[in-house]
Amino acid sequence: MIFDLSRELDRTQFKERCNFLYRQGLLVELTEKRGKRTLNQNSYLHLILSYFALQYGERMGYIKQEFFKRHVNPDLFLREKEGQGIGRYYVLRSSSELDTKEMSTAIDRFRDWAAKEAGIYLPSSDEHGMLGEMEREVELNKRWI
Repeated sequence: MIFDLSRELDRTQFKERCNFLYRQGLLVELTEKRGKRTLNQNSYLHLILSYFALQYGERMGYIKQEFFKRHVNPDLFLREKEGQGIGRYYVLRSSSELDTKEMSTAIDRFRDWAAKEAGIYLPSSDEHGMLGEMEREVELNKRWI
């Protein structure tokens, strides 16, 4: 659960939840969220990747890893590591590690690339009508994504 402790209702709910878990004697984890991407960015990214995958004819996971991360945004996602006995190798950073600004940059780059290189238009996050149509199409065809 995520609570915005700048809001009164969330502060009250947070206290109640903490007290409940304390009384239960459960094992809990408390983490602080700072500057990470928003839920709206998350949903939007998932939608455009799913729609692109549907139009392109590939699985969404492949599109996200190969196109979104490796090809279009390698500076944000590829990290070089040193492995003992194997030398240098690359790992992909999780998109959950990106902050809001980095995610916006990655999404904008992918939208531009999709239009220029694949001929697939991906609407911006404020084109609500088109996004609704995309959601319906993705939902109808989700078994292929």
